[in-house]
Amino acid sequence: MLPNESANLLKAPSGILCDISGVLKDSAGSEDVEVPKSTEAFRKLVGSGIPVILCTNESTYSTEQMAQKLNRIGFDITPEKIVSPVTVMKKLLKEEGHHPYFLVHERVAEEFGVSSDTPTAVVVGDAEDGFTYQAMDEAFRHLVNGDKKFYCLGKSKFYKAEEGLKLDVGCFIAGLEYSSQCKAECIGKPSRMYFELAASILGVPTGQCVMIGDDVESDVGGAMNAGIQGILVRTGKFRKKDETHPTVKPTLI
Repeated sequence: MLPNESANLLKAPSGILCDISGVLKDSAGSEDVEVPKSTEAFRKLVGSGIPVILCTNESTYSTEQMAQKLNRIGFDITPEKIVSPVTVMKKLLKEEGHHPYFLVHERVAEEFGVSSDTPTAVVVGDAEDGFTYQAMDEAFRHLVNGDKKFYCLGKSKFYKAEEGLKLDVGCFIAGLEYSSQCKAECIGKPSRMYFELAASILGVPTGQCVMIGDDVESDVGGAMNAGIQGILVRTGKFRKKDETHPTVKPTLI
């Protein structure tokens, strides 16, 4: 790794936030594979004594399911060590007392429960094939009819799969925002609230944390906006042009 010439040198962290997809694992068809040498590197991180928590924008699996997937390829992770938009969203909905309509992946639908017929909020995650016209239109009608909160479980533009880069949830959120004229509050990365919650779970101030990720905007830019140092890795969705991003200047690449 080399320091970004336009950024400050990395300060020794008291807490480590680490992305999952593209950093620890990649997808190979229906299976996951380790990013080369990531299990060894992760063991060294954990062995350093610095508290580590995994921060993902994955909203198609529960934290328990994600831990199981990681452990099958050589990691030793418990669900409590993973922060996802699903867990953050459940906490927020409970605190605010909302009765939401959910457009989320079928694998996490049980985590949220049944959608309300008279929702006070609309929650949209990465539904993948569930993003049908009918589902998008129903979410739109809930948003446009009445004063409702609009939450999204991430705004990433794309992700890396075995067959290459694929559309992520961001374009579907943008479409709903455009048509309904309702601005979504992002619960996942790059939202400041997400990173602040992850740091609070570690029990470490944001200014003493570092975030490791392959997404220059959602991982690194979001973390740095929350006062967290950002390390960009050259794996996953990383592209050469990310090194000279016009607004995000990673602490380390």
